[in-house]
Amino acid sequence: MLTEDEKIFAPGLSRLKKPVLPLVNMVQFLYLTGPIETIDEVLRRLTKAVELEGVLYENPQQLLKPYAAFLREFEVIKGKKKLAAALPFIINEKDEPVAKRQALELWIKQQILSQELETINSLLCGPCGCVLCCTGPNSGFDEASGFKGRMKQEFFEIPLADNELDLFALNRVDTEDSRTMTAHCDPPLQMERAPFYKHEIALYHWKNGWSLILPEGSVCSQLAADTKRCKVYDKRPEVCRKPQIFAYIIEKTPDLAKRSDGVLIPVYMARNKVLAVWDCPYVRKFQHEIGAYAEMGGLEPIFRKSKT
Repeated sequence: MLTEDEKIFAPGLSRLKKPVLPLVNMVQFLYLTGPIETIDEVLRRLTKAVELEGVLYENPQQLLKPYAAFLREFEVIKGKKKLAAALPFIINEKDEPVAKRQALELWIKQQILSQELETINSLLCGPCGCVLCCTGPNSGFDEASGFKGRMKQEFFEIPLADNELDLFALNRVDTEDSRTMTAHCDPPLQMERAPFYKHEIALYHWKNGWSLILPEGSVCSQLAADTKRCKVYDKRPEVCRKPQIFAYIIEKTPDLAKRSDGVLIPVYMARNKVLAVWDCPYVRKFQHEIGAYAEMGGLEPIFRKSKT
């Protein structure tokens, strides 16, 4: 008999227990080692169930369909196509450049894993009932979400795109001073002789863009008081869709590299990990499943706290 947790989290857990990366590795191997012209040819041949890493994939073709565009990027290796977007400069943890083929593999798998984890996290987040991501420090919801003690942070920042601002009917702070700073400058932006985070929840225009600032004790204006659910869930900001289990195959660094044509491009570091945020109740609840998910894809699982 299924436990209550197994019932309510079943859709997310079923995806977590059948990661797509083993299938991706198989497709990559079949394409690169065989006389096959395109990735689509490989996918068309996947008409039967396959067992990988002790897991049975009943319909591998259907499971891989959402990631076909990413998989086709492997065709660059055989000279069958050009990259859809410029490949970033990727280094290893010794600060050494990785080979182009390895860089391509890392880049493709980062995109695939990010997309899969967004789906998995959405399925796990819904029934979880946690609102830590929707409240400021020490809001009164912390203990109910599994956080004990007082948080050290003065505020939480939720970065927003310009087209997401109208989701929030809040005061907007857009001044010459704010646009020359970030939320984490020291000393902080002063407003009426007090740090900005001592004021009410508001939208701020910083030099790196807009963000929603949740001061201590505050609650997002779109969190319904009665249901503790997001009132704009289907239209929620992009950052609110970000998972608590992250694809950490590569990590963006603050550095830039110059291409042969003189164009500056971002530098990423190869990590080959899956990062899970320990603050999240479902991460704590399903840590073993998350660890197995990472390891089946040849990645190292790591767990970190975000809020302290």
